[in-house]
Amino acid sequence: MGKVFFKHLEFEVPEGVYEPREDSFLAGNHIWKLDLKGKKVLDVGTGTGFLAIICSEKAGDVHATDINPRAISAARKNAEKNNLHLDVFESDLFQEVDEKYDMILFNAPYLPGERDVSNMEEKSWLGGKKGNELLIKFLEDADKYLKKEGFILLVFSSISGVKDIFEKINEKNMDYRVINQKKVDWEKILLIKCYKF
Repeated sequence: MGKVFFKHLEFEVPEGVYEPREDSFLAGNHIWKLDLKGKKVLDVGTGTGFLAIICSEKAGDVHATDINPRAISAARKNAEKNNLHLDVFESDLFQEVDEKYDMILFNAPYLPGERDVSNMEEKSWLGGKKGNELLIKFLEDADKYLKKEGFILLVFSSISGVKDIFEKINEKNMDYRVINQKKVDWEKILLIKCYKF
């Protein structure tokens, strides 16, 4: 089991759960600067709970979901370890979600490659053949779970069929802007804010 640190927060990373990396830290550093007091937040695909727990430091009500039972357990344990409250439940994207949020986060699995449904660890980084299929599926329904003034923070890679992702955002009558980006090896990691017109 590995460990990851962010500011004063500590996260245990069990086998089979995505370990927070550059993409997580890019989003985490942005979230740390936001005023989320009294806001309701949903972190989809929470993994270790990294982004959700950072939000819990600042927001009133944070929910976190994942399809991986090991991730659900890890997020709960990490929240408890950091003395923070987090409502964590198992869900395939929005399948078990029935509320609206001020902010929805998705550090999507974005690397190109077929997703083997039996391998949860691979599911945490493979986004489908082009790397964007899961993210596009997320965008199909995400706006239904946003409050009127709510927004979405997305993390994905420049190698993930970016044009298709931006087209889907526009198709859903949303706009976007690039909040930050980071060059890592062969790709750029993008942090995008999406909001309703």
